[in-house]
Amino acid sequence: MEIDKKSFKNKINFLFTADGSAGLYNMEVDDVYHSVYGAKSEAIEKFIMPLDFEKIFFNRKELKILDICYGIGYNTKALIKKIIETKYIGNVEIDLLEYNLNLILVSPFIKDGFFKTYPEVSYALIQNLLHIIYENKDELCSMLNKSTNKKFYEPFYRHLIKKFKNFRYNLYPREKNNAFLHNIYYHCISHSMKNRLKYLKNKNFVITPHIGDARQAVKELSGCYDIVFLDAFTPAKQPLLWTLDFFKELYRVTKKDCMILTYSNSSSVRHAMLESGFFVGKLFDKENRNCGTCASKNQDYIKNKLDDFDLGLMKTSAGVYYIDKNLNSSNDEILKEHEMRKQQLQLESSSQFIKRYKNNQEHLNEKI
Repeated sequence: MEIDKKSFKNKINFLFTADGSAGLYNMEVDDVYHSVYGAKSEAIEKFIMPLDFEKIFFNRKELKILDICYGIGYNTKALIKKIIETKYIGNVEIDLLEYNLNLILVSPFIKDGFFKTYPEVSYALIQNLLHIIYENKDELCSMLNKSTNKKFYEPFYRHLIKKFKNFRYNLYPREKNNAFLHNIYYHCISHSMKNRLKYLKNKNFVITPHIGDARQAVKELSGCYDIVFLDAFTPAKQPLLWTLDFFKELYRVTKKDCMILTYSNSSSVRHAMLESGFFVGKLFDKENRNCGTCASKNQDYIKNKLDDFDLGLMKTSAGVYYIDKNLNSSNDEILKEHEMRKQQLQLESSSQFIKRYKNNQEHLNEKI
């Protein structure tokens, strides 16, 4: 992977992932936002394919989606693409939860792998984020025109953003909206794609960003969500959004026939989901490798249920879930409390369990 060593903003650097889509690396957390094997591919494989969209969600009159840790938007973009592909006719509401405003600002403009065949995905984002874009246009122009980052943005948008800052776009909002979107429509959307774009424009499609601590945002949400994407940093480094208490909030704001998807296959995460009341299962990639976790209040939505090995791991020290009772603790406080509780419980280690489990399986196979 190629990493830009110069800082982007708030200690965040761009990188290109293996499928050619742009990704991010956070120096402060020392973690990537996406799989280095492909940011776009990961979103489709881990967050969209497991939804079984045509079977479970296509016939619903409306969909409410919660994208936690939106980042630069791959999961939402992949879902918009799926909605367009399937010609879903219901209303769509997507709430974006993201701590860093700058990521939301640049998300429609990056080289994400969707632009060449589905430019109306970024069009939909821009259309819904225009108010934030205009409020922060100087900051956005600065980021998009920064020489070290230019290669990570779509060339068309780099060209358009210069006009966007020009004096002739300093009109009242309605005219500015029309001018900016007019350029995207006629210069970015080919004739063959205009039917898809017309479909997207004419439907009730609402995307709302929420900037700040996702824990506080979720506490203030009242909507019943059909789909939740949870794409936070790895639990061992930043457990804020992987605690038992946070999953209880997700249980509160989701419908009975909901789906929660995450890349994490952590035993502590799965344990917290179960304790919150969800049914929990595993996700597998195209190579049949365990690549994440899903949860639902409807057990029929869980295709790959947790087996004896998974449930056994939850009883080890690796399965001790994180706690954040008031949803306001720091990462360090959560990690410290978690470590103290593990020491008090004195559970078997995961390595010991795995060794014992394998030995038991070998003995069973010998008997057979």
